[in-house]
Amino acid sequence: MELFQAKDHYILQQGERALWCSRHDGGLQLRPATDLLLAWNPICLGLVEGIIGKIQLHSDHPWWLILIRQKALVGKLPGDHEVCKITKIAVLSLSEMEPQDLELELCKKHHFGINKPEKIVPSPDDSKFLLKTFTHIKSNVSAPNKKKVKESKEKEKLERRLLEELLKMFMDSESFYYSLTYDLTNSVQRQSAGEKGPRPLWQKVDDRFFWNKYMIQDLTEIDTRRGLLDYPHYPRFRAD
Repeated sequence: MELFQAKDHYILQQGERALWCSRHDGGLQLRPATDLLLAWNPICLGLVEGIIGKIQLHSDHPWWLILIRQKALVGKLPGDHEVCKITKIAVLSLSEMEPQDLELELCKKHHFGINKPEKIVPSPDDSKFLLKTFTHIKSNVSAPNKKKVKESKEKEKLERRLLEELLKMFMDSESFYYSLTYDLTNSVQRQSAGEKGPRPLWQKVDDRFFWNKYMIQDLTEIDTRRGLLDYPHYPRFRAD
């Protein structure tokens, strides 16, 4: 999935469809891939494996888009259904500030001739990735008086702590798995006994394991008739 940066949006594109993420209010919109021509100076930032969702860590701060930066194939189920584990994530502020280096795999179509390993090489210290993010945030925050300066620092401290926990949760626990084609949240017996029909998979999964349900609420609310819920890089998760 290609990630583009435009003046007013970040755009995630795969095949004939694209998800436009507003850099003003964090809103999400499904649009045809051809609408990329209407974006203001889109730049390809690289490739991502999937979308985990979005989260707002403080009501006064922008939304964060959480993406799968790197995955590992752990096995295949009968029917050739691949099961992957999340090994790296990227967090992207849905705001007007410039993104820090997300360390994404380069897109061969838009970065032709630029040498980079096929697989992302793990950095020696993932805390550096978070440090770069917050250094960038602080450089873009200004407060007109001492009271607001103090409040801003407290909010930054809280946001930093929450993002640290988020990164640790994904990168250290090695407990988040997903499949693009199979429901990992229910046993084979429960799936066989379950309701048959055309309902999207997210409506059939076991909520006990649907840990990112809140984070993808905007996605599930988008008109399912437009096909977003069958989007090939819209992961189905299970956390153990």
